Amino acid sequence: MRRLVLTVLAASLAFADGKSPASKDVELKKAIAGGLAELAAWAQPKKLNAEARGLADEALALDAANAKAKEIQGKATGDSAASETDLKEWASKKAAFGKKIAPLYIDLSKQKHAAKDDLLFDGYFVKGFEWAPKEAGPMIDAAWREAVGKKDWGRALRLLSGAQRVQDDPARAKALREVELREGERTPLVRKASTHDMQYYLVLPKDWSPAKKWPILVYVEGAGANFRGAIENLAGQRGDFNAILITPQTFSSTNVLMDMKAKYTYDTALLQKWEGGEKMKFDEEGFLNVLADVKKEFNGEDRIYITGFSGGGNLTWQMVFCHPEMLVAAAPACPNFYPHQLSAISTDAARETLPVKVFQGDKDGYLESLLEPQWLGAKKLADEKGWKNVSREMVPGAGHDTCWNKVIPFFKAQKK
Repeated sequence: MRRLVLTVLAASLAFADGKSPASKDVELKKAIAGGLAELAAWAQPKKLNAEARGLADEALALDAANAKAKEIQGKATGDSAASETDLKEWASKKAAFGKKIAPLYIDLSKQKHAAKDDLLFDGYFVKGFEWAPKEAGPMIDAAWREAVGKKDWGRALRLLSGAQRVQDDPARAKALREVELREGERTPLVRKASTHDMQYYLVLPKDWSPAKKWPILVYVEGAGANFRGAIENLAGQRGDFNAILITPQTFSSTNVLMDMKAKYTYDTALLQKWEGGEKMKFDEEGFLNVLADVKKEFNGEDRIYITGFSGGGNLTWQMVFCHPEMLVAAAPACPNFYPHQLSAISTDAARETLPVKVFQGDKDGYLESLLEPQWLGAKKLADEKGWKNVSREMVPGAGHDTCWNKVIPFFKAQKK
């Protein structure tokens, strides 16, 4: 362990003079990766396999050429099976190493970089805090307070949310809530349901306050799974329809989840778990949890407005047929409809008056072969089960489109 600490310290002292910012950036990453690989090399023979793999992965994320980390990845297989004695020694070594590596991570986070890499470099700051919460706590607290003072809500949010993931703190939790409200008015927030794995994008109304109830407008993205882009587009289209905006990261709207993994903020393991599972089950349960959270946390109205484009029509129709009492109105846009995915059909009286209007481009290339028969199936089911206000409007000249110029006015016309 003494050799490991000396290696990290020697590397850090080498930066004192004569290093360009770019060179210092690279050397810091190599120094941290080297230390992580050495710690992993100690852990692996002690059968701390999961811990060694994690260290090797962290090292390679900083320095993809680190040979020792690559070697450890190949050796550290299976579950950890260390003795009680080795576990105690591991805890001691990790704590001592953390005090040395945390300042290097924080130094790395302060290196000059392009604005597009702010998330990455603030992540280094959080990683430093993760390695030594007690020692790095005052530094990360000073950094987020400085960001708040400058009204740099994005950076304050990144640092606070990262710190809270590492270690819950009541003062940080209170500050995080306030910063989220500030940032959420101008840029999408990624949030997770409180008791479900579903994550979602949220944009708050302009001038949000808890003093009034706010409408909730949900957009369910299609097979392209461009969730962030979708809610950003919605925020630009809503005009004076000042509502809480939600785009859930759904599974039922696309085909192969792993093909779209770069579009999701989920861990790969979760996508793999649901790749062959009941995707609508995940979406329905998760979305209902999301709605409950948003209503509670942001004072949302009891009933929502919902639209879904293409594959997003699946969850939209699910809400129409299975939860009509939760909706003010629904406006599927060029939607898919697969009746076998539906859960229990509702018999609530709200179904009889719920306004549902499908907007369909008459130049949609999928219309004749796919969407027309699916619309007929949805309309037939609606008629049979007591939905009396379901219609479709063909949009002249429109292709496979979200039809915002029709959807938003339709919702505004239903607003009480």
